[in-house]
Amino acid sequence: MPYRKFSLGLFLLAVTVACGRPQVGPWPQRVGQAMAERLQEVPEAARGEYGEGFTNGATMISEALKAGVRPFRPVLDMPAPPPRFLGSVPEGVQFEAARLAPEVDPATGFLLVTSGARSAFFARGQVDGFDWALATIGQSLVRPIPHLVMPSRWISWKEHQEGHNLDFGAWSARVLWTPGQLAWSRKERGFPSQRTWRSWADADAPRWVALGERALWLETAGGQAIALDLESGGILGIRAAAAHEPSREESWESYNQDVIKEFHSPEFQGGLATLRTAAESGRIPDLLAVAEYLHGMGDEADREAYDWNLKAATKGNPEAMLKVGVCLFHGQPVPVDKVAARQWLERAKQAGEPHAAEIIQMLFEGGKPSQLSGTAD
Repeated sequence: MPYRKFSLGLFLLAVTVACGRPQVGPWPQRVGQAMAERLQEVPEAARGEYGEGFTNGATMISEALKAGVRPFRPVLDMPAPPPRFLGSVPEGVQFEAARLAPEVDPATGFLLVTSGARSAFFARGQVDGFDWALATIGQSLVRPIPHLVMPSRWISWKEHQEGHNLDFGAWSARVLWTPGQLAWSRKERGFPSQRTWRSWADADAPRWVALGERALWLETAGGQAIALDLESGGILGIRAAAAHEPSREESWESYNQDVIKEFHSPEFQGGLATLRTAAESGRIPDLLAVAEYLHGMGDEADREAYDWNLKAATKGNPEAMLKVGVCLFHGQPVPVDKVAARQWLERAKQAGEPHAAEIIQMLFEGGKPSQLSGTAD
């Protein structure tokens, strides 16, 4: 029996050594030993405050490991204001957009907060205790931030609010903004969505948004592209805004503005006046020439083009009858009237308009142009 006990002891010792788990004292004792090694460099009168800070910093790591959360990392000499608030913004806190600075440590992924609520020695001890405990037992909390690469695909804020999600790999996100606050839901494919929010200094909504690797990107009205940690909301980096391709809405708006500008230009109005004068003759080619000149030049011009086509249709022109019927069916640029639309299209068909029968069947009977024309899909 003694031999068996001795053999079991040797076995346990061998396993302990092989697994690299030397026997150590309880956690408070280990903290005390580490703190004692550093106290010699602290003035005797301040050792009590330094010790309290060291214990506090080390406890952040041990409690974070127990709770399965990521702690804030205390740092010295970090400029105010604090980077992020949970709950409503404290009364009297003022934000300045110009003071934006990265808030997340790229080496560990921790959101940084200013230490030193009590004294300089407490703050120094808190930082030392945190760093010692992180290196000793908390390396599983470290999550380095990848090299920031600005996304190539951005979405305008208007498009995003109209339902276009942000996507990157298996991740998707939706962003909401109100004055003083920014919130977003993030979802990894196959997992429930999660919500993060932070105070936001900019008084205006973002202009462009994008999603990158573990980062939500926002472009501000001031021309800054800001990367936020998707999980914590901390600022990872700040870049100068890049040029973007206009969104579909912006492209269409820009096109409309250019068209309206051209419509009101002296050159266009001069040509229009000449055609109007010629159309006073009542000749169908002259009526159609004015309508063609006006078509596609904005709402005001399209309404006038419809009037000229109606005059030509009333005089029996099949092409004009077809155009009037299609305008009435779609309600552009005049109110919808499908009864009158069919009447004009039937008249165009009877007058020999070659496409009228196909269009009647497509609009009113659910036919497809390819089926009607006898061509393959």
